[in-house]
Amino acid sequence: MSELDKLEFVGREEHLNRIISLVLEPNLHVVLVEGRGGIGKTWLLRALQSRLNQVQIGTSEIIDCDTPVFNDAEDLYTQIAKQLYDYTYKEWLLRLRQLREDKNRLSLTAYQEKRKQIEKFLVDEINRKSSQQRLVFLIDTVEKLGQADVREQVWKYISDLCHQLENAVFILAGRPSIARQILEKSFKEEELTYLELNEFTREDVQTYILSKEEQLHFTLGKDLVQKIIVLSGGSPIMIEFGVEYAYREVIPDWLESEDIETIPDRLEKTGGFEAEMVRHITQLRTSMDRLTLLLSRIYPLDSSDIANLLEISTEDAQRLFIDAQSYFFIKPVMSNTHISLHDIVRDLVDKYVWSDIDPDMEWRKRDSRIAAKYFEQKDYELGPHKRVLEVQRYSDDFHKVANIEFLIEEVKQLREFNTTRWLSNALYADPITGFDTWHEVTDRIRSQSKKYSFVEQLLIVAKQFEKELTPDQRFKLLILEAKLVYALEGKIKTENEVRKLEEILSEQSCNYSYQADIYNVLGMLNAKLHLYDEALKYQQECLSLVQSNKLSSAIPRVANLVGYLYRQLNKFNEAEKYYKLGWDAAMEVDTPDKGLTQVMASIQNNLGFLYGQEKDYLKAEQCFKAAIDMWSSVESEREIAHAEIASATISVENGNYIKAKQLLERALSRCDNEENDHRILCRAYFQLGLNQWFSAEVVNQAVWDVTQVEWDLNLLSLAQDALEKSLKLAEKYGIEEELPRILHQTASVYWHLGFQKCDRSLQEQALKLNDRSYQTSLEYNDTRYAIESLVGKAEFDYYAKAYEHISDYARELSDRFQSYENIHQLYFGRILRIEGDVAFQQANYDFAFKKYAQGIPKIFQDGGFGPYSSQHELNLLQKKIERLPIELSKTLIQQLKSRWNDQKALKEWCDQQMFLTRIRATKQPSSHV
Repeated sequence: MSELDKLEFVGREEHLNRIISLVLEPNLHVVLVEGRGGIGKTWLLRALQSRLNQVQIGTSEIIDCDTPVFNDAEDLYTQIAKQLYDYTYKEWLLRLRQLREDKNRLSLTAYQEKRKQIEKFLVDEINRKSSQQRLVFLIDTVEKLGQADVREQVWKYISDLCHQLENAVFILAGRPSIARQILEKSFKEEELTYLELNEFTREDVQTYILSKEEQLHFTLGKDLVQKIIVLSGGSPIMIEFGVEYAYREVIPDWLESEDIETIPDRLEKTGGFEAEMVRHITQLRTSMDRLTLLLSRIYPLDSSDIANLLEISTEDAQRLFIDAQSYFFIKPVMSNTHISLHDIVRDLVDKYVWSDIDPDMEWRKRDSRIAAKYFEQKDYELGPHKRVLEVQRYSDDFHKVANIEFLIEEVKQLREFNTTRWLSNALYADPITGFDTWHEVTDRIRSQSKKYSFVEQLLIVAKQFEKELTPDQRFKLLILEAKLVYALEGKIKTENEVRKLEEILSEQSCNYSYQADIYNVLGMLNAKLHLYDEALKYQQECLSLVQSNKLSSAIPRVANLVGYLYRQLNKFNEAEKYYKLGWDAAMEVDTPDKGLTQVMASIQNNLGFLYGQEKDYLKAEQCFKAAIDMWSSVESEREIAHAEIASATISVENGNYIKAKQLLERALSRCDNEENDHRILCRAYFQLGLNQWFSAEVVNQAVWDVTQVEWDLNLLSLAQDALEKSLKLAEKYGIEEELPRILHQTASVYWHLGFQKCDRSLQEQALKLNDRSYQTSLEYNDTRYAIESLVGKAEFDYYAKAYEHISDYARELSDRFQSYENIHQLYFGRILRIEGDVAFQQANYDFAFKKYAQGIPKIFQDGGFGPYSSQHELNLLQKKIERLPIELSKTLIQQLKSRWNDQKALKEWCDQQMFLTRIRATKQPSSHV
């Protein structure tokens, strides 16, 4: 029987006519048709498609969500876009890829905004097409749409989309699900119609069968009709089984020969009428039986898939593909390029056929072994195809490039589809060896391609086989999930992951061999939360284990992490010790691979930064150069940019602003794609902003107070621009760890611009940004910028002559962060200096110099940077002294010297000031104005 001879739709005429009339109502957005499996929903959609096309209403293909590609609302939208214009589909596919890649980079707010933009594009395209005629989208098996944990959100998205359509209707068919509840909350009564399909009555079944007989020019016979009426229970799919099998002459003998009175007893022993309707497949008499078995587990399939998986010729597969579509339980899907089995039939085959013919599952595993090998080969072949297209996109023809980009995206989607089928079948065929393949592929996608959304989908596949994995494999799965949290998630989920891993670690059953990996990931997660002491504890435990187990390849990487954490805690000697430990371990390897080379380059980069902070600029420069050379050897442009930014950071602190600018511009030039390079760009623009700000100071030797410092407004505006770019990137891509410092330094630039321009609005913005920096720092445990933004509050109040709260800030700094004073001496020194400046302005010189005596040594010990360098602070203090009467100056200098008795350099500075004061005494007295 050809496809054109397929059994036509009969029955449900009242539903069919009602839906057609509803479609014409202008206010209607959605028709939801629900009913249990096999009740006739798909047939109803097919009939609707035919009838609506006859009355010239634009009708989509039936979009069936019962395929593995429907993981979220956007997958449905992709199929909807296919129903519109070619341009719409191509543009949608490219935008969707970008959205999915951005999901793992953007902040939640920025992602939702971008998602709304791409959804609006689709809405506009639907509305454009529906301006010419009413559009109807037919969507089947909607209960399968989306992964279970996000299904509610998926339906909210679909509801929102439907609300925006001006002349289009969605007809949704599926088993009862959460869809109805959400849609009824979202739509008014006239915008949504709900229809429920129930079993036929005996009279309906009689009419139904008569109609079928008329279509087929075939008579079942009164006795067989009565049996089907009784046994089908009014289920359309069971009626179809009976009628079609009779027509095809494959009906079971007992159905024709036994009396209706005795059949129920027989069926009770065999599983019922539905079981008998699929049990003939166990005999495997036809290619269709074999195909049905295959489609019950591996779907959808095209004719090429069928040829390879059933191991038949291409010609036979093509004929079987066409013939299969004449069966009522076979559905064409994916724009009719593939076929799938009706889901209720798939359930019946799994329940009644496989359990009989394959009790030990060896047959199914064999099928999956063949499928895994086949889909792996398809996956392999798509790689070169994609690379050929990528070469072709370097063209001057814009339209050609755009089309190639679309083709590349189609290949990417197809490859992900094949990868998923390859790995799921590999796991089914043998969970143990299949998992090893799954882990290798998935971890490569995570670490190299960074397609985190796809990795999440593959995780769902692997979790289905978790109980069948070995303890080692379950542990690998756990660690990979934790690394995904580290890469993707925010503070709350990261904290939850830390708690989960700590509980596992505390369990007596925790295998000793797993501990190193758990310690390592716990260190990474705690570092992300800025809990550096905790992170250090875990990484040291990890290092101890890899050393004791002689895991020489792991030592350099872990030692490097330990050194980094010590540097974050300002313990420079310990940091250097562990960096060198990692370096020495790496040097034991005669032939370093790319991974080890990158670790060694990272160690040199970290050493360069460390030496720079210790003011050993020559050694810092040597290390940065070595890092860049190593990364260049493995062609790692992004890492080279990181080294250039680190080197520029030290140059900024050293006051070498020209060199810093050159390094940062070079780093920025290496970034050709914001989506891939957003972290580098964020950091580079931040340092560029600092560099422009610090270099904007107009040197004036007469200045004696910070409020008198003048700035080059052009450079300050450039600093504002760079910092705003950095902030925008951090907010857009959810780079939470960078926000505290960007917010604070942007606030500082806003403040100085506002102060010098007398622009109160800029100063108000500065206060808000700085307060946000403080709150964000507390939220993300960023102690350094919590302290610096608190000092910033005091500084801004000092500029504004709002002195009353400055002592409160100083008290809060002491109460809240006293334990960090040795690490962050610069900021504790600065707030003491600010308190001293307030007292100086109020002519309370004894108190002022008491504060200077406490604060300046702390700043001097740190060294400071830019406008907060120790030399800058001493210059301002010198100018203050010069404004005081001679004798008072001498007294205060002497007090400073006595308090700085253990500070040789500062004592010498006091002697210099005393001598300068004596020289001043020979000329003219000064007084504080």
